[in-house]
Amino acid sequence: MIYDVIVIGGGPAGLMTCGVLNKKGINYLLLEKNEKLGKKLLITGGKRCNVTNNLNVDDFISSLTMKHKRYLYGALNDYGPKDVLEYFKDNGLNLVLENNLKYFPETNKSSSVLEVLKRNIDLKKVRLNSYVKRIVKEEDMFIISTIDNIYKSKKLVVATGSNSYPATGSSGDGLLFAKQLGIDYKKFTPAETHVYSEYVTNNLPDLQGVSLVNTKVRILGTKIENTGGLVFTHFGVSGPTILHSAEFIYEELQNRNVIIAFGLTEKSKEEVINMIEQGKQDNRLILKILERLTTKRLSRKVLELSNIENKNIKEISKKDINKIVELLTNFTIPIDRVQSKEKAFVNAGGIITKGLNPKTMESKKVPGLYFIGETVDIHGPIGGFNVTIALSTGYKCGNNI
Repeated sequence: MIYDVIVIGGGPAGLMTCGVLNKKGINYLLLEKNEKLGKKLLITGGKRCNVTNNLNVDDFISSLTMKHKRYLYGALNDYGPKDVLEYFKDNGLNLVLENNLKYFPETNKSSSVLEVLKRNIDLKKVRLNSYVKRIVKEEDMFIISTIDNIYKSKKLVVATGSNSYPATGSSGDGLLFAKQLGIDYKKFTPAETHVYSEYVTNNLPDLQGVSLVNTKVRILGTKIENTGGLVFTHFGVSGPTILHSAEFIYEELQNRNVIIAFGLTEKSKEEVINMIEQGKQDNRLILKILERLTTKRLSRKVLELSNIENKNIKEISKKDINKIVELLTNFTIPIDRVQSKEKAFVNAGGIITKGLNPKTMESKKVPGLYFIGETVDIHGPIGGFNVTIALSTGYKCGNNI
């Protein structure tokens, strides 16, 4: 049999495409290498699945760090967060807003999200345990070879994701297929992930678990900065602002040593100096002043690193006060490495968007070939962005076949 469309990959992007094709009555086949569909989706968001968020399209795009993020405008305008909400509501699953940003299924189970996607496809058109080894194009036909079979189709959609969490079968096969078909791509690299610092492990073990709610993290030697939460860990630092910075830290580490800087207080340098001056008038101990600026553990650590005793602020030299101010407002730590792409929450890399038509997701070089979801070099931070991108590009692709 020659299929109109074959979709490789049964994650949210591939399932959404199949759902659209199913509704249009197109003759399709879905090939999934695992023993079940949506294996990676099931562990998303701590098995709760943060499906989408409440941002409008412009704010959604602005939250992405990619230089080529405008590629997604067409897909998100056609099918953005509001459309995702309506889709699941129409299919009997309400999404509940948390922290005024993230939407989760009311069941708190990612399996509920998967069931909705599965209900919209024809399960008889799914082939599980179908590991694709090779793809060739002969004239207007794609020849897809698995371990057991050979399939033929007029059009081909690659929705195999990145290579994070390989235990779920996510191994970045799409880049292998791209290579076989002569499509340009970037290797996958870690994006949203933790970073490691031996300095923190060896010198700041007592800060493990200490968190900063809102601090600006800068990568020294670059213009890159991110603001948000940060937490000291036994291996280094983590938290939203670190996750957002990890992709760029990884890139910089390929060429040089990397140091990050951030404030231990939300106060500006001028505000810190003013509070210290006020402390002099109030005849306060330095530790009491610091505890008004940051946490108790960080206050003690600042004094320790400054080699200053807890005494009346009037007894501390200007030189030592400058040390304290610098540590509070410009705390620096060297970074040794970032967590591997296999363990990253999200990876960067994939099919280069310049080679794809943003109106259809189709390759400009190979007609009839489409790439969607995390197979493409598009990604967002944690917070419902990547599932939304998968569903959006999947819908855009299916709707234009």
